[in-house]
Order: sequence, then C-alpha cells, then structure tokens
Amino acid sequence: MSRRIFPWHARPGLAGGIDKDGSRAAELLAHGFGSVEVGSVWPEHAASVAATLAGGMASRGGAVGLGLGLPADLPEDSLTVAWLAGLAALWPVADYLSFNLSAAANRRFLLPEHRCRLARACRAAVGQRDGRAAASGRYLPLALKLPLGGVGDPLPAAAEIAAAAGFDLLTVVLPEAAGRFARLAELAGQLAGGPALVAVGGIRSAADVAAARAAGAAGVQVHRLFVEQGAACLDSLLCSPGGERSKAPCQPSTVR
Repeated sequence: MSRRIFPWHARPGLAGGIDKDGSRAAELLAHGFGSVEVGSVWPEHAASVAATLAGGMASRGGAVGLGLGLPADLPEDSLTVAWLAGLAALWPVADYLSFNLSAAANRRFLLPEHRCRLARACRAAVGQRDGRAAASGRYLPLALKLPLGGVGDPLPAAAEIAAAAGFDLLTVVLPEAAGRFARLAELAGQLAGGPALVAVGGIRSAADVAAARAAGAAGVQVHRLFVEQGAACLDSLLCSPGGERSKAPCQPSTVR
C-alpha cells in the first residue's frame, strides 16, 4: 500500500513537455486527463509560470503538477537552494510538485557521490513543504522523477532517499527493454508502504496501463502517445479488453 492515494491517478496523466509554461493546462485537462504536468520549469522561470497558472485555478478540473528542472550549468552545491526557490514560487498554484532528475543534465545528482547532497535537498524540500502546510493548512505533495534503470541494474538509490525524506510520489521512467513491469514491481516491493509510484515511458495501451497498475503503479503518464495521437490517445488507454471505455471521472484536485 502506498502512503497516500491521489484521486487524479484514476485516469492517465500527461507527462511534462507538452505544456511547458502553464498556458495549456486547462485546455489539456478538459480532454479528460487526470493530471497535466507543466514543465520542466527552471527555478528562475517559476514565478512567471505561477502567474500564468494563477488565473485559471478556480475553474480547472483534474490536477496540475509542476515539474521543476535544473539548468545544466547549475553548481552541484546549489541543488538545495534551487529546489527551495522553485518550491516557494510554485507552491501556491501546484497540485503536486515534481523534482525532475530524469533529464540528462540532471542525472548527475543520481550518482553515488551526490547521494548525501540529494538526501539533504530532499529533506529540506519536505521541511519547507511541511512548514507551509502547518501555517496554511494546504498540503503540497512532492514527487521525485527519475529513471528506473535497466533490467538487471541495481534499483535507484534515489528512490529510497526520497522515500526516507517523506516524498509522496515517485515518477519512474520505465526502461524500454522487456521486463520493465517486473522491474517496476521490484521497486514497488522494495518501497512497500512508501511513496505512490507513477509509471511513464512506453505506455501505449490499456494493457500497458493494466500491467503498470498490476506491478504496483498508482498512476501512469503518457507523452509520446499524445504527441502522435493527441487527445484521442485516451481511447486506447481507457478502453477495456471488451471494448468499453472507462467511466472513471476526472477528479478535481483535493489538495488545494
């Protein structure tokens, strides 16, 4: 069982990269996706994206996640400062905040020599989030996005680091090789009782959605399938083997 259940996971979500600045969030949610992840957003652009999103908060259905990225030239010692700055700027408008370490430029923070640095940054982000929640009554779920790695590789240590710090979600980029769902199940078993898992990468059908959920994922995201098919991709993701389209409602945010 995961630590928390998020209603928007009942339907497929859109991964980051489709809406890069928040201007399309309401439009994309209107198609029926459970969530839309905006970004990735660099900390220095976070205030502008927050302003774009603020105007449509009252009317949007589903959840708007914010993916926080990092510049390739960010000094390694600045990880915590960058994350806290992004959290402070995006906190008022995000239904969840995802710290993206799956991008090539950011994967350096997954290396063994940066584990202590990553742990400090994760704990600091949770501490700031918890402080804001205590003061305002509004709880912001935090996610870490990371590659799951190849079949046969050690499971990513960053997943355990984020779980230990108190992150609510892990967005895991599945490998392309066969056995990817078995690897997802291995991570789910290792982190039983920990963060909710969201699978992204190669999800192209209702069978893939079912396999990801059976392996322990609470939710799924798509990117390439939407680029290829647009909103029509929901039909292939939601249709049951018998051909019926799922009637799971598009849930509005409950963390606001």
